[in-house]
Amino acid sequence: MVKHIWKMIWNQRSSNGWIFMELLLVFGALWVMMDSMLVSWYIYRQPLGFDIANVYKINIGKKSAGIPGYQPDSLLATSEGEDLIRLVENIRRAEEVDEICVASSSCPYTWSNSWSQLVRADADTSVKANYFQYFEVTPSYFDVLRIKDREGDPLRPIVEKNVGDLAVTSDFEKELFEGESCIGKQVKWSINGTETMTVSAVTSPIRQNEFKVSTPCFYGLMRTDEEVVETVSWKKAENMDCLVRMKDGFKADGMDTFLDRMGERLEVNNLYVSCVIPLEEQRPVILKGRLDNLKKKTALVGFMLVNVFFGIVGTFWLRTQYRRGELGLRSALGASQGILKRYLDVEGLSLLAFTVPLVLVFIVNILYFDLPDTGRMAYSGWRFLVTFGGAFLLLAGMIWVGIWFPARRIAKMNPAEALHYE
Repeated sequence: MVKHIWKMIWNQRSSNGWIFMELLLVFGALWVMMDSMLVSWYIYRQPLGFDIANVYKINIGKKSAGIPGYQPDSLLATSEGEDLIRLVENIRRAEEVDEICVASSSCPYTWSNSWSQLVRADADTSVKANYFQYFEVTPSYFDVLRIKDREGDPLRPIVEKNVGDLAVTSDFEKELFEGESCIGKQVKWSINGTETMTVSAVTSPIRQNEFKVSTPCFYGLMRTDEEVVETVSWKKAENMDCLVRMKDGFKADGMDTFLDRMGERLEVNNLYVSCVIPLEEQRPVILKGRLDNLKKKTALVGFMLVNVFFGIVGTFWLRTQYRRGELGLRSALGASQGILKRYLDVEGLSLLAFTVPLVLVFIVNILYFDLPDTGRMAYSGWRFLVTFGGAFLLLAGMIWVGIWFPARRIAKMNPAEALHYE
């Protein structure tokens, strides 16, 4: 049967050639669309390495002259850093608060970031120091954002147990130490530098947002109040990131009540809490542009799929209708309804199957010129199977739908009536 169908396809090559070209173009375009959507949604759904649920960013303000309660710096007995530490402790003691931290350029979903060079302490002078994203945090930062180590255990107890100045991501360990464990090993700021720092822990991979892959980065640890004061002295309290995690069950609409109840505890000398922003509300604001692009991309792909569906279904519908006389003749010669539908299905799928070698050549060329998004997601066997197989099955389903309904009606016709079309 299959051999006979292939011979019929060849004999009707003048008309089948156009259908073959249509399937070839649609197959290639469908693969490109599915591959692009797979990468976007797969990366979007991957774990970030941190959790912002019930986490709030506390913005710190500083009173200036003319504001009630302002005190000149010359009359203050404490530094700005000490005032910030006291303010943080006031908030930490509240019963609704789970944990709070102080950090610099370390808040998720903000435009603030910091980069620094780092190199292995045992590297020779021929090694070039690479730049990595740098977060300066207190150890409680890992509790606030629920950051874990590479084994999935809470990171803060490990950081506090081990002696060291830094915590690094597993990507950092892989790049700088080539997969060798770096806990307890030393790094320095530059190849000619003399100051060394010890790695105390390795975190799970960290992604900055849903549209980026994890990149090597490291955390500078401010273990003592003195280190926090030193950082604040040159970065200013207003530029520091204060993140607070509220206890489970706390609702965002209860934040105003919480702040009112805290009252004067939210002020220390000239420092005060200016506002509190839920990170879950800040996230869509920061990602708005990319989220809009993803939605537009999804809508465009959906629109194209609808057009492809009607195009392919319509082509095979009309093709089947056009061949009513031939099918009537086969029915008059004894072909059953099931045989007629199976004949048309195999013929349509054979046309689709003939496009596979050329589509594979197209895909090989696309990969050769590195046109797919392989920066965020390596091209692997499962990625090929999902996109290529998905495109093939979608087209096969469209062909089946385009054949099934008219073939069903024709198969139920009286052979004598069907022969009128012949």
